[in-house]
Amino acid sequence: MTSNPAAALITKEAYERLIELCLQARPIEACGILASSEPAAADSDSVPMIDRVIPITNTHINPTYAFSFSPVEWTSAIYELQKNRQSLVGLFHSHPKSDARPSSSDTAGFLPSSGLTYWIVSLQNPEQPQTQPYSAQQGAFHVLPMEIR
Repeated sequence: MTSNPAAALITKEAYERLIELCLQARPIEACGILASSEPAAADSDSVPMIDRVIPITNTHINPTYAFSFSPVEWTSAIYELQKNRQSLVGLFHSHPKSDARPSSSDTAGFLPSSGLTYWIVSLQNPEQPQTQPYSAQQGAFHVLPMEIR
């Protein structure tokens, strides 16, 4: 593990789509996956550029405070990524009323694999959404710098 983590990379178009999806879903939490047209690299230091945002329906019993992916849409999205030789880079969800830090339910209920990034979009101020990517290492979330290209 390096002391200066690699930045989470996203295209301007994908970032705008991410924010748009999160704003449209309010007051419920939006959720989905982030993908790259770049094939997965064997080099673990390589950071793929996110250029695709795929929304997945939030099927949680209380979607204004938590999220869970529709199993059917999740399976379909992963199949489509594999078919098109695209890489799964990360997962996202929004916090319509709180900041872009993992909540206790995020931490307790869902830590992605260490190879994925985890993005939270805060809509506390819908005029200026705040986005923070994280990595998961040793059972905890770690802040990643974000670069929009």
